[in-house]
Amino acid sequence: RRGKIVMYEHLGYANVEEEVPVTEDTLFRIFSMTKPVIGVAMLMLYEEGHYSLSDPLFRHIPEFADLRVFAGTDDDGAMILEDLEREPTIGQLMTHTAGFTYGVFSDSPVDKLYGELAVLDYDQSLEDFIDKLSKAPLVFQPGERWHYSVATDVQGYLIEQWTGMELGKFLQQRLFGPLGMDQTMPWVPPDDAGHLANIYSHDAVGNLVAVDDRIATDHLRAPGGFSGGAQLISTSDDYWRFCQMLLNGGEFGGKRFLSPRTIELMALDRLDTPHEMPWGDIGFGLNVAVVSDPSAMTFTANQGEYFWGGLATTLYWIDPKDELVVIMLTQYLPWSEPFYRDLMHRLVYASIIE
Repeated sequence: RRGKIVMYEHLGYANVEEEVPVTEDTLFRIFSMTKPVIGVAMLMLYEEGHYSLSDPLFRHIPEFADLRVFAGTDDDGAMILEDLEREPTIGQLMTHTAGFTYGVFSDSPVDKLYGELAVLDYDQSLEDFIDKLSKAPLVFQPGERWHYSVATDVQGYLIEQWTGMELGKFLQQRLFGPLGMDQTMPWVPPDDAGHLANIYSHDAVGNLVAVDDRIATDHLRAPGGFSGGAQLISTSDDYWRFCQMLLNGGEFGGKRFLSPRTIELMALDRLDTPHEMPWGDIGFGLNVAVVSDPSAMTFTANQGEYFWGGLATTLYWIDPKDELVVIMLTQYLPWSEPFYRDLMHRLVYASIIE
C-alpha cells in the first residue's frame, strides 16, 4: 500500500507429496492474469500510433473481412448465420464485446465449433489460430454485450503483426526486462521445472490430488504460438512490479511505460450494462474488469478498482483510491477465485484504518 509492501507471505506446499514449500522462487501458472499484460502491450502500441480503438478488425486482420454472426439453429440443428450489422473494432476486442467466444466456458453451437476446429490448440501457430477463428461465426452482433472470449489471443497476433516480433520477445524487451520481472516467462525450461508448483484439486470423495493432465503439463514445453489470453508463468513479486507500475500511473523504477492518461483509459468502464459475475455486477475497461458501482459488489470495494484473475485460482486487484495492490497466487482447480476474492477483500479492507 502506498508503494510499501505491507504483507508478503509464502504459505503451504508447491508440491504436497514431496513437501516442497512455496518460496519466493515458486513459479505459478497465472493463466488469464496474462490478459492485463497484453493490454498494457497493446496500449504501448496505441500510444505509438499503430491503431485506433475504433479501427475495424479486418483493417488489421484481412482474414476477418467475411465474418458472419450466429443467429440460432434450424429444425435440423444446423447454425443459422446472418450478416454483420457493424464491423467489430479493436476497442470491442479489448472489452470482450466483439462477438467472439472461448469454446470452453459456454456451450453454444459456436463454442462446439471452436472445439471441432481446435481453436485453442497449444501447439498451433498464431497464424493457424487466426485462420481457424476466421472460419467460425461470431456468437452475437459486435457491441451487443459482454462475453468472455479468445479476444486477447487475437490481440497477441496483432502485436506480432505490428511489431514484426514474436510476442514473448516483445514482452521481454518492452516490459519484463525493464520492470525486473526476471521470473516471468511463457513456459518453464527444464532447468527451472522444479520451481513450478503443482496444480491440485479434490476428487469425488474429497481427497486432495495433483492434476497431471495437459492443463498442468503444457507449460513445461514451448507453445506453438504465444497465447495472449493464458500463457504466462510468474511469481507474486514479479506481478507486483507490473501492478505497481499501473498504480504509479505507468512508471516504475524511474522508467516510464505508459502515460497516466493511458492508464486512466485502460481502467475506464466501457460497458453500457454491467456484467453479472459471482462477486457482483462488474464493468469492463481495456483488458481489465472495473468496479463501477461498489454497491453492486458482495464485498467492500472502491469505485475505480480494476482487476482480473486466472483459471488456477489466482487473482489481483489495483485500487487507486486506497493506493493498493493485492495479489494472491494458488494452483487449484476448479476455479475458486470468487470465494477468495471476497475473503481477501474482507481481510484487507478490515485492516485499513486510515
